[in-house]
Amino acid sequence: MLKYSLLLLAILIGAIGQILLKIGVNQSLPQIGNVNSFKEIFLIIFIFLKNYWIVTAILLYALGLFVWLFILTKFELSYVFPLMASIYIFILLFSWIFLKENIDLLRIIGTILITIGIILIAKS
Repeated sequence: MLKYSLLLLAILIGAIGQILLKIGVNQSLPQIGNVNSFKEIFLIIFIFLKNYWIVTAILLYALGLFVWLFILTKFELSYVFPLMASIYIFILLFSWIFLKENIDLLRIIGTILITIGIILIAKS
């Protein structure tokens, strides 16, 4: 049971990390102009690294890496990696709830198809 709980944790960490990155990038955009040189790229990286949401997402991804390493010791990769596609379901829901994004019918149908694929793999 622990290994499935850790799999769910890894999926949630990935989805939450994406939401936090989106929030952080949206907040940082007003500070970013056109990129015309490598110096400006490094300035943008510095701007991103000063953003609380982006740093939190990076730390979550670091935690997610260690959870993933443990998961790899408990599951076959060909089984568990497709199950990680569940992240798309959570990102769709979290984007709608937290980012107030519009979710159209095609996205819902696509997510349902992904869910069917996940169920088929989980039953294997």
